Amino acid sequence: MIETQTATAFNSVQLTPQDADIVRGREIHAAEQNIERALTSFFVPAIITALLFYRDWGIVALVWGVSVITTCTIRGFFARCTTQRPPAPMPARSIRPLIAWSVVNAIVLTSFPAWVTLNANGFSLAYMIALYIGTFWSASFAQAPVFPTAVLFMLTQFSLTAAFAALLGLNWERTALLALYASGVAAALHIVRQHSALFRESVVQKLDLERKTETIGLLLKEHENQSSDWLWQTAATLHIVEPSPRFAEAIDLGEQALTRKTIVEILADRTVEGNAEVLAQVEDKLARRRSFRDIAIPLSVASQTVWFSISGRPLYDRKNRFAGYRGVMADITEARLAQARAAHLAHHDALTDLPNRAKFGILLRRSLARGRSFALLSIDLDGFKAVNDGFGHATGDAMLVEIARRLQEGIDSKDVVARLGDDEFVVQTWRLEMASVETLCRQLIEAASQPMFAGNEPVVVGASIGVAFAPADGATSADILNSADAALYRAKNDGRGTFRFFSPAMDRKLQVRQRLVQGLRTALARDEMILHYQPVIDAKSGAITGCEALLRWQHSERGMISPAEFIPAAEESGLIVPIGNWVIEHACHVATSWHKERRISVNVSPMQFSNGNLHGHINSVLKKTGLAPNRLEIEVTETVLVKDPHVALDTLRRIRALGVRVALDDFGTGYSSLSYLRLFPFDRIKIDRSFVQDLGQRQDSQVIVHAIVDIAAGLGMTITAEGIETTEQATYLRQIGCHEFQGFLFARPAPANQLVGVKEEALADGATDQAPPVSTLLT
Repeated sequence: MIETQTATAFNSVQLTPQDADIVRGREIHAAEQNIERALTSFFVPAIITALLFYRDWGIVALVWGVSVITTCTIRGFFARCTTQRPPAPMPARSIRPLIAWSVVNAIVLTSFPAWVTLNANGFSLAYMIALYIGTFWSASFAQAPVFPTAVLFMLTQFSLTAAFAALLGLNWERTALLALYASGVAAALHIVRQHSALFRESVVQKLDLERKTETIGLLLKEHENQSSDWLWQTAATLHIVEPSPRFAEAIDLGEQALTRKTIVEILADRTVEGNAEVLAQVEDKLARRRSFRDIAIPLSVASQTVWFSISGRPLYDRKNRFAGYRGVMADITEARLAQARAAHLAHHDALTDLPNRAKFGILLRRSLARGRSFALLSIDLDGFKAVNDGFGHATGDAMLVEIARRLQEGIDSKDVVARLGDDEFVVQTWRLEMASVETLCRQLIEAASQPMFAGNEPVVVGASIGVAFAPADGATSADILNSADAALYRAKNDGRGTFRFFSPAMDRKLQVRQRLVQGLRTALARDEMILHYQPVIDAKSGAITGCEALLRWQHSERGMISPAEFIPAAEESGLIVPIGNWVIEHACHVATSWHKERRISVNVSPMQFSNGNLHGHINSVLKKTGLAPNRLEIEVTETVLVKDPHVALDTLRRIRALGVRVALDDFGTGYSSLSYLRLFPFDRIKIDRSFVQDLGQRQDSQVIVHAIVDIAAGLGMTITAEGIETTEQATYLRQIGCHEFQGFLFARPAPANQLVGVKEEALADGATDQAPPVSTLLT
């Protein structure tokens, strides 16, 4: 059963049977190494316990102590036999002896402490519990690489204790002790299983890396076989005889000089690291007259380190007397450099040469395992995507290389900066004082924000940083990275170009946002998205000219969720594209039941423009619903034009070519560049509600609104004022020439079947016709 569970665990990572045997062999080898060390630590406690409890338990304590020492000695001998050999593939049945030994060790180590624990009190009880717990955890963790053996050790220990308790009679104290022990065993099983899984994952990753390295080595070996090499031969004194020109050229010595040297003298170069160790192997083979093959040795030739592969076999004359050596040498410098480069690339980013995610994960786990404290900075570049899309990937790559250089220059010598992907960087710093970390964050943000050049054009990106401290904010690499990311998310939400330190509240907020995004993914399928409609009123006649479709989320559990909460999450997650497409289709479908002269206005996100097929979707919806193109109006904000003006303008022209109207929403806020009004002839401009609401209190708002109306009128564009809440606002806007009104004064947004009539008194001043009820939109 346990072997089946082990096989299932291997299948979960999709290993071949051969690879499963290799991984199992390495797990057993690691477990045996742990056990060999752990068993030696049981000797001293066994001797002390036997002597300490001899007075009360007599020969029983001595027999137990001798049994522990004997069992540990025998088990250690078998473990040493395994660990003295390199790891080898092992079949599933190989764990059976380990399982048997695990059960035996558990019985021997546990029997006496368990019995005393259930019978003693005071110091004896405390001592035995400490010994019991120490034995439990040390043995469990030592056997963790082979999870079934750890499981059986814990279960055997618990079963033996439970059996003793039942034999002695269960009272409330023993029952409580067993219950606590059972909960501890359950927790230990979970923890040990995690460690076992992590170890197996590291073994599989290492095996995969070895396979890749082996593949690279085979390719390099094939190239080497096709390249030139040379023969060498020595006399019985090991002096070179008849050296080839290729040999002399490779060693950078004349042929005469080579004949005066032995092969050992030629290969000896104490100034090169690693030469002495390899030369010792060659000398040993030569001294014992043994053949050798493909021994790689480094030498210094022409002030450069080169690698040679040397193979040789001894020669004997007709009288079987040693006559020297003959062999082959080859220059494998390029192959060695390529292997080193491949190994480097496996753990470094190809673009910036910084440690990559895999390498940085190793560094984090190593630091955490050693119990070292450090600060982790999660860095995300602000505005990089726009630069990368606008100037091209070559410019984006050059910026990433420059940012990497600046980050490296800004950290301390022992700190580490890594690139996790795209524009995500991390820094591990050993600064622990809050003020010092703050200074580092400001320096890095300032360094990243310095201008760079795309050709002759200056380009600026920023940086936001989230900071977490280990181990306080995370005891594992995943936890500390998540904490730093949560702080980074807060920094970006607080305006970017800043830094924030992690707090548990951030983690909760991030979890709330993740749940919100998860809910958005299925909101359309669950029919939770609905549209409300707010009428747009003709300022003079009071007639309804159309409605603006406004998205609402009726959550099944939370009720109505504000658009201010879920729209940003939809934008950041990219879900705004399918949701926005649904809004266009649903609004057009509803509008087909209205009076034909009334339009439907739909807000479009900048991300829908980036998607590249907005006009195609609109065209498809118009054909599907049968709505006249001039009855659909797309509302965009200036943000669409700022992020990528060329793409946005091209999309707007294609939409206009379909006959669809285009409105500029929230005019007067954001960038408010008048050049946009020249670049594209909008059908309508909507004055932002912030100016409308301040008309009665601020003179500057009146001046701005009046200027917008004059500009739009001069360009032949319709002007709509939104956010009107008082009759005074409506009267003023009508007097300066505003064409359309929208706001709570007239009607609040509501579902199509729940729209109420427009307030007639709001239009009484200056209206030439009585306003019809909004419900007539649907008749």
